[in-house]
Amino acid sequence: TFTFTFTLLYLLTYYYYYYYYYYYYYYVRTTYVRTYVRTYVRTYVRTYVRKYVRTCTLRYVTLRYVTLRYVTLRYVTLLTYVRTYVRTYVRTYVRTYVRTYVRTLRSTLRYVRTYVRTYVRTYVRTYVRTYVRSTYVVVVVVVVVVVVVVVVVVVVVVVVVVRTYVRTYVRTYVRTYVRTYVRT
Repeated sequence: TFTFTFTLLYLLTYYYYYYYYYYYYYYVRTTYVRTYVRTYVRTYVRTYVRKYVRTCTLRYVTLRYVTLRYVTLRYVTLLTYVRTYVRTYVRTYVRTYVRTYVRTLRSTLRYVRTYVRTYVRTYVRTYVRTYVRSTYVVVVVVVVVVVVVVVVVVVVVVVVVVRTYVRTYVRTYVRTYVRTYVRT
């Protein structure tokens, strides 16, 4: 009788603890996720304009049988340098809030909060250089024959050369902050 009672009591105690163990660790998990995204865009534009004027004059004089000829060549070169700096700053803030509730059947076991912050900075620099070169060639030919006939010929030739250089630099910085709060 003593052995049977002890065995029965032992089995009941073991079953009780096993059930309590199982009952305590059975939980319900709930997760909430929120994400906030903010983007800031800033653009700076700078333009520099430089102009250079160059003038060159050439003259030729010839004498032939009382004929006087003037040939005047004038070169006018206009150099225009246009530099445009475009800077674009893009900042993106991503915040993610993760809340995790872990509950047992009896009471709340844990309270977990996780904050994830991600900062993304992107620097975009664009350099635009434009070279505009305009060359005006003015040719003036004066022919005098025995101081009777005067002929003037003017020829204008325009040559425009445009060069554009574009450079783009992209830098991206990513920062991530993770905070976790655990409450029991």
